[in-house]
Amino acid sequence: MINVNMSRWLSNALTIFSILFIFYMTILPHSELGIGVSKGFINLNPFLIFNQGLTYSSLVVNDFGNILLFVPFGFFLSIRFPQLKLSRVVLFGCLLSITIECIQLFMANRCTDIDDVILNTLGAFVGYLVWVGVRWQMNRE
Repeated sequence: MINVNMSRWLSNALTIFSILFIFYMTILPHSELGIGVSKGFINLNPFLIFNQGLTYSSLVVNDFGNILLFVPFGFFLSIRFPQLKLSRVVLFGCLLSITIECIQLFMANRCTDIDDVILNTLGAFVGYLVWVGVRWQMNRE
């Protein structure tokens, strides 16, 4: 059995690591993924990507990538603060995403996109649901 202090330390570390990883992926360029290498833009039209046609790159890197990026954040935040309700985890995911998009406004090769906020928030939501599933499974045993 893991002692309570070790468990708290680990949940803090994993939550902080998930936030740092999000900043690493969203602020620094990653040419191998095509992130941060072209001229930046601002998109305030929700779901514009669907109107432009889906490509493998936009679907995998942009859409699924933005969702997957925030799943650990929603999951580890829920572990660290088990009293948080779904609405709070989603709110914190949304606020973190908005913060990143605001920072990207001032970066020449980064895109500020409302779709990123929507998809990142969805990722935090999925992370919360994964935590609920894991907690339910652990309580069954």
